Amino acid sequence: MINLPLVEHCPTPMAVLNKNKELLVTSRGWDVLFKHPIVVNSNEIHFSHLLPPSLEHTRSALLNYIPGQKLNGEDSYVDQQGCLKWISYQIYDTPEQIILNLQDISLQKENQNNQYFRDILEKNAQIGSWQYDIENDVLQWSPITKSIFEVAQDYRPSLEESFLFFKQGQHLEQALNAINQIISTGEPFELELQIRTNTEREKWVCFSGGKAKHYSESNIIYGTIQDINKQKNTALRIALQEKQLKSTKRSMQENKRLFTSIFNSTFQFTGFLNLKGRLIDVNEPALKFAGIELEDALNKYFWDTYWWQNSKKERNKLKKNIAKAAKGKFVRYEAKILDKNQIPIYIDFSLKPVLDENKQVVFLISEGRVIQEMVEARKKLSESEKLHRMLLELSPTGLVLNDAMSGEFMEMNGSFKRSIGYIEKEFRALRHPDVIPKAHKTKELRVLKEVLENGICGPYQGEYLHKSGASVPSLITRVLITNHDGRKLIWSVVQDITQLQEKEAELLELINVASEQNNRLLNFAHIVSHNLRSHASNFSMLIELLGIEEDIFKKVEIMEMLNTASKNMLDTIANLNEIIAINTNLNIKTEVVNIRHEINEAFTNISELTKSAFAEIEINVPEQVQINVVKAYLESILLNIFTNAIKYKSPKRYPKITIDYENTKGYSIITISDNGIGIDLKKHGHKLFGMYKTFHGNRDARGIGLFITKNQIEAMKGKIEVESNVDQGTKFKIYFYENY
Repeated sequence: MINLPLVEHCPTPMAVLNKNKELLVTSRGWDVLFKHPIVVNSNEIHFSHLLPPSLEHTRSALLNYIPGQKLNGEDSYVDQQGCLKWISYQIYDTPEQIILNLQDISLQKENQNNQYFRDILEKNAQIGSWQYDIENDVLQWSPITKSIFEVAQDYRPSLEESFLFFKQGQHLEQALNAINQIISTGEPFELELQIRTNTEREKWVCFSGGKAKHYSESNIIYGTIQDINKQKNTALRIALQEKQLKSTKRSMQENKRLFTSIFNSTFQFTGFLNLKGRLIDVNEPALKFAGIELEDALNKYFWDTYWWQNSKKERNKLKKNIAKAAKGKFVRYEAKILDKNQIPIYIDFSLKPVLDENKQVVFLISEGRVIQEMVEARKKLSESEKLHRMLLELSPTGLVLNDAMSGEFMEMNGSFKRSIGYIEKEFRALRHPDVIPKAHKTKELRVLKEVLENGICGPYQGEYLHKSGASVPSLITRVLITNHDGRKLIWSVVQDITQLQEKEAELLELINVASEQNNRLLNFAHIVSHNLRSHASNFSMLIELLGIEEDIFKKVEIMEMLNTASKNMLDTIANLNEIIAINTNLNIKTEVVNIRHEINEAFTNISELTKSAFAEIEINVPEQVQINVVKAYLESILLNIFTNAIKYKSPKRYPKITIDYENTKGYSIITISDNGIGIDLKKHGHKLFGMYKTFHGNRDARGIGLFITKNQIEAMKGKIEVESNVDQGTKFKIYFYENY
């Protein structure tokens, strides 16, 4: 609880209320602030009677005060003398009381307002102020002062540092003397000095200072600083101009003589015309060129003078251009005039309007320079350029010109555009790196470095990127040139070798095929030799037995054996013919087929076989999968492997055939698994795909099926792999080459 008697004698404006916001006591400082004492006789005095009517914010804060809060704020009121006063208030509570503390802040508010108006005055007048506290050695600059010295607004100056801004010499000395004098004697000063700002700019300022009136003993110096650079420079410039004017008057006569000398000594033809086109003056080179005197041309219309009598067309063109120049337009074109031998000569002709101080045309200057040799050289150059462009366009080799640094396309011929697939308009929006495949960009950077260092690179094999996204293999040579502007350019000779590479690939493929065919035929020759020799030996033995055998029944038996041997030999020849057909047919017709459909078709063809064996079929191949194959080969491959799965089933279980599909590394892979009797691959794996190789003693086995299957798969650039375990089953993985 607050001690109320102690509050009464408190010099700070303070009031204590109970929790019902009824006044308990006010301090002596309160009475001094509001110029009237409040006598508390009972609890009838409400807080609203405490405050002047205009303290609305304070009254509202007290009215809405909730115990436990601590409120701070500012408010204003008009005192008994009609003056505006400002207070700050603080409201808080104790367990039993509410305390209202006030503080008179009128003086601070007045200082803030005064500073605001001083800032506005400085800003509008562009006059900065400064203040130096001698006792505490504190220098203060206003924002305008800091702006004049071109320092940041948070810059804190010191007296010692401030002198560094004054220009060395008399300006610095005057500033130092003025400050020392005002500190010692209080005598004010006003000087025009040069400073060097924080950004190293020199400018003139009006620098003044003094002590406050009636306070000569004060330790505070006040001053102003104003940027007078423009005024000072203007005054200096006027003085300089006056000096130059006097010098100009003295040299005008000399300049006139010098002008006449130059006017008549130049190689170009020069004349002066009035606005109607009459010749006012002309120099001697022009007169000598035509072989005439000044009197022959002076005051004549320019188009009527000797020079222009070669062509009516030239005279009419001259009239029109003089009219344009008289309106203030500069005119320049190539014209033909007559020389003294009446030979038309090309000149570079111009008409320049001369303006007065009001921007009005007062007369025209005509100039002409003989360019006959240049025109003739230009014609030859134009013919040469036409020939060059024709050869460039007709060349079967691509030619392209790029900026060496930016890669901008400057020039390209039709062959290059056709090979890359872009039109010229599209090339203008591209850069060289845009048409280089990502994998070749590093290589092209090395090439660019070599070209810049050695002037040439190539020929080397690179690639361009076709508009379609395809790579265009090319044989490239790059040569560095520099044009008349010093710009580095690169000419590239680009030979599209796509067809050459395709032919090389075709040739290599043919060589590989021929080599493979030779190897197969060599192997086949061994097979034929072995098989036919076996049959021939059998025939020879049977015929020999037939010749020596006398028993008629034995002879019949031998004849039956000969008949069987003959059928076996025919089967062998048929098998060998089928293998020959597979290995020698280079132009096999391929087609795209649905693999799921072909698998279903194969099982349909052997449906009786699968039903009789109670075979379970599981096909895990997506409906949409398509592959490019020789359809007859595919049918043969599927039938051979499916029938083998049933033929070599396990006696312990019903057969199950599972077909799976996957795609990887350019191959479509069909996996065919069964649960049959399996094969001992360690024992028979090396001869599994051999001709006439059987492994299970089956009387129907011929040992030719897997041999033909392997040949058919390899003929389509595929391959076949096998996994097997005895009495567990066999898995064949058939790889169909996607790009076949």
